[in-house]
Amino acid sequence: MMTKNEKQALKTIGLTLFFLMMATTLLFAAVQEKVISKTFTPDRSRPLLVKVRGDGAEVHLSAVERGREGRARYRYNEDHFSGTMEWDSEQNRFETVLDMEGIDFNTDDEGSDSELGVMLPGGVPIDLDFSLKAGVLDLDGDGLEFNGLELYLWAGELTANFPTPSRRVIRRANIDVKMGETRLENLGNLAIEVLDVNGFAGACYIDLTGSVEMERQVRVDMEMGEIEVVVPKGATVEARISKLGFLAKVDLPRGWEKDGRYAYSPGARRGEADIRLDIRGGIGQITIVEK
Repeated sequence: MMTKNEKQALKTIGLTLFFLMMATTLLFAAVQEKVISKTFTPDRSRPLLVKVRGDGAEVHLSAVERGREGRARYRYNEDHFSGTMEWDSEQNRFETVLDMEGIDFNTDDEGSDSELGVMLPGGVPIDLDFSLKAGVLDLDGDGLEFNGLELYLWAGELTANFPTPSRRVIRRANIDVKMGETRLENLGNLAIEVLDVNGFAGACYIDLTGSVEMERQVRVDMEMGEIEVVVPKGATVEARISKLGFLAKVDLPRGWEKDGRYAYSPGARRGEADIRLDIRGGIGQITIVEK
């Protein structure tokens, strides 16, 4: 039987080992994860250029709740990722580069996180230039005003929602997700004259409803996958649809007329529609919905 002193000694050793393990765990976690952040105050009299470049990350862009200051925060595993942030007040430009080293982005390793959050002030016209090899872009445009949109993702998921109407004209916007899912909602709240949406394989959802009425041209090109375009009910729409023979199926709203590769909503005539669609699908499903 153990004596009282032996029990106390064993208890002391156990507690010591426990605290050593906890200290090692905390030290390891501290080495593994790193956070960098930056605040910036853009000149509201000219467009704010926001550039995001990198290999892999989960990126969230949204508006600040109040104030004129922008904020960015990047959390990452420094064994696998690295990041830089720069603010150039003369150019009115915020730029961040997110690099990945030695592993695939899609991994079950909990220590391989790479997450960027950017919150931008409202009332400033934003030129968003986004390019990522792999990952996720979640863009919440509520309260933001855009001057230009260039969004590129090699593989992953891109979601963008624009619930706030803005009549600032965007001459041309480009969105390209090579492999993965693209979901664009309330694009009719942006004054985009020409919208290009491209991809190779995946699913693409484009919602053109909103409160900004204007003539629009929307060009969609996807080799394999599903394409769904939502147009405002009552708008005149001309759709030119190219597909790979019987390998692609096309569904149109009731009451639309077909003329070869073209389809027209009720009351629409060639060259005189509010919305002109040019959809090129290879293998998969093409659907146009009125809402």
